Amino acid sequence: MYRTVPYNVLTYSDNKFYQLVEERCGKDVLEFMKILGISSAQSLLGVENLLNWLEFNTEQLRVIKKKLAFQHDNGFLEVKWGIRHSLESFIQDLQQINNDHQYSIELISSEHIILSSRFLEKHSILKSLVHLYEILDDRSTENQSEHVSFLASFLDNLSKNLCSSKNAYRHNEHILQFATAFYILGGRMAYEFIRLNIPGILPSIATLHRLQLGKELRINEAEFRFDHLMKHINSLKTTIAFVSEDCTTVIKKISYDTFTDSFIGFSIPLKNGIPIKLHYQTDYFEQLRQWFANEDRAPLINIHMIQPITQNDIVPIPFLLCAYGTTNRCESIDIIRRWLWIFEENWSRNIRIVGFSTDGDPKYLRAMRLITGWFGSLPNIQLNSHKDAFHINIPKEWNWYFLGDRHLFLCFQDATHLCTKLRNRLLSRTATLIVGHNGVSIDHLSILIRKVSKLQHGLLKSDIFLHDRQNFNACVKICSDSVIKSLVNVPDSQGTIMYLRLIRSIMIAYIDKETNLMDRLYHAWFSVFICRCWYFWLHNTSIDELDTALSALNHPTSKRQKQCSKNQFFITNNAYYSIEINAHQLTYLILLVIENKLPREATNIHLFSSQPCEGMFRSARSMSGAFSSVVNFSVQEFLHRVQKLSILNSIKTKNEFTSNNCSLQFPKHHKQAKKFKSFTSTIQDTSFLNIKMIETVVSRAFNDATNLLFGFGITKSINEEKLRSMNEFNDYIKQLLKTKMNSMDFSDLLQETDEISNSKYDIDKEESETTETYSKKSFDDVQTETLTGVRVFDTVQPEFIKSYFEIEIAGRKKFIHKQTACWLLTEQRSILSNDRLVRMIQK
Repeated sequence: MYRTVPYNVLTYSDNKFYQLVEERCGKDVLEFMKILGISSAQSLLGVENLLNWLEFNTEQLRVIKKKLAFQHDNGFLEVKWGIRHSLESFIQDLQQINNDHQYSIELISSEHIILSSRFLEKHSILKSLVHLYEILDDRSTENQSEHVSFLASFLDNLSKNLCSSKNAYRHNEHILQFATAFYILGGRMAYEFIRLNIPGILPSIATLHRLQLGKELRINEAEFRFDHLMKHINSLKTTIAFVSEDCTTVIKKISYDTFTDSFIGFSIPLKNGIPIKLHYQTDYFEQLRQWFANEDRAPLINIHMIQPITQNDIVPIPFLLCAYGTTNRCESIDIIRRWLWIFEENWSRNIRIVGFSTDGDPKYLRAMRLITGWFGSLPNIQLNSHKDAFHINIPKEWNWYFLGDRHLFLCFQDATHLCTKLRNRLLSRTATLIVGHNGVSIDHLSILIRKVSKLQHGLLKSDIFLHDRQNFNACVKICSDSVIKSLVNVPDSQGTIMYLRLIRSIMIAYIDKETNLMDRLYHAWFSVFICRCWYFWLHNTSIDELDTALSALNHPTSKRQKQCSKNQFFITNNAYYSIEINAHQLTYLILLVIENKLPREATNIHLFSSQPCEGMFRSARSMSGAFSSVVNFSVQEFLHRVQKLSILNSIKTKNEFTSNNCSLQFPKHHKQAKKFKSFTSTIQDTSFLNIKMIETVVSRAFNDATNLLFGFGITKSINEEKLRSMNEFNDYIKQLLKTKMNSMDFSDLLQETDEISNSKYDIDKEESETTETYSKKSFDDVQTETLTGVRVFDTVQPEFIKSYFEIEIAGRKKFIHKQTACWLLTEQRSILSNDRLVRMIQK
């Protein structure tokens, strides 16, 4: 990758010098210099007319001469223009630095620099600079100097540039990082405003794109950036990470990417669950037309985020592994294959993926059930027998624990989405939640708002009558301690209080950052036992009895026809499965830490969620700029935005996790600053943990759950079934769930589904050869040869030919740009609302 010449380049020699030559001039020029014995910057500056050596006819120069120059019939040797330009620019940069170095030596060698008082009065800034550096010298502590070290480097770089012509402006690495971060955070207009009014302070945007925003961190559709992830993980000095996956709606628009010569915006097909990169590449207009007619445009973009787990007090910024357009039409086995492939690719790079997290999509939840073995199995894919699977000892007495002792990786359902699902179930007018002889109803909260002072509960009507059903802040408010305490004074609200405590326990167990590990475990299993008791009671209660209880509660639904299913009286199966899986996986994770198979920082459960994906979506939508109201994007626009975000995150990581005298400081929201101060307490000493403590905590959670439900009449059913102990109760529940929920998938690891095995997705060599039979598209209905404002040309330079289709217009051969072809084939403009609520409906 092209980069500026370092200021200490005159000291470069051998491999360090050769690496710089290769980056600036290419491998052929490097080979030429090695033949001539040029091994340092000083030796290169000592050679005059370097390219004239190509005129010698020697055996050593014969091969390299063909690579660097053209040999005419008359014997005249003409060096290729690109090679001459890059080499001469490189030598000019070296000469400029050498001249600056000589000037510095002359200046330093003089014993005194005398400035007249008149000169100082004329340039008062010199007095301020002298005073500034006197202060810097007096500051001895490292913390004080860090805040001004970048400023000193900034002023030094600016002063040097002001002494040079504009073409000779140079910027050190720290200035380039600052400029890149400022460009991404402030946008083009703010960047140009500063650069134009303070000359020499920032590089041009073109230079910025060439040096910092170039190919190194480029994000291509469906390309998994495992090698970049390995560098990122190594820089954080860790080897463990957590993966999350999620999708969001995008504008359905097809675009052409010149860098990869591919079309972006179609739904990427899967092969063994893995998206096929560069699938939509063609040099034929007719094939593109068929894609527009037959292939789905992606309404969603799916991303994979990596959350590194480190010992540092600062939580590392999540890393974007991959992004691609999709229709989300896949099967659970495709998800399993993809996750297993991601795990193995990372494992080959010495990165241990601890687990995966999603947002409760039914396909992903079923995949998690099959992977973890929670009443599901994969007879033909023995994940638990994998040589790198975790293995712990599960006590035989733990009959409340329904999973096995071997897992290749863990699976967590995102707790934020889980809480909103439970809240939405409470707000539903179709569901009728009953616990024993108590009802769970939003009406109790409505009464609380009407009759109790807001000072006691802090609720608004908009918190319970929501238009935005994904509003998590409202979910936090209705589950607060003040609301639960205030509900005690509302008649017949015990069922609603229990339900809110259920949601609150899930928040404490998986979302709150300051919760200690044993409290997390308690609240996780408290929510499980609440649901198990509730589920047990519904199973042993007839529909007629439930309708009678419903009538006794005077619930609005009781006036309608009788319920035909018990599902309406319980939380959704999706939510219940998620609660169970999360509690089991949390327990397994704690056991891994106890047995020293994972470090103690792996207990930061709040990081194990799909919120990194949500954060990336929010950040991408916020990058429209100060003077733009556009928050939506197509697949290609999303890739461009997250590429900038990835570069910004890389700069933040370098400055936060590496010791640097010129590190940049990034602003933090005051709420995040408060959370950071208390974050160090969440990484707790786990040496005291043991099996006995876990058993005690789980037993206490069971007792508290049953005591809470005792007044609801649920425990009466337990006594009728003669389930007198915790063990008997959980054995009964396990058998009940096994009977009702057991699921098996007989797919093989490399067996493709019917959708994926369709011949149009086969990308073998035979098909790629048959695609060459497409003919040129003829536009006979076009009456003119000159098309104003459209990129249609008679000829195209050879280096740009791949970005054009060859077509016929009015009987003449023309070349149309591939992006213009996309515009030509697009019949209707796709629109996506800026309002998130409307977007969810469109989705």
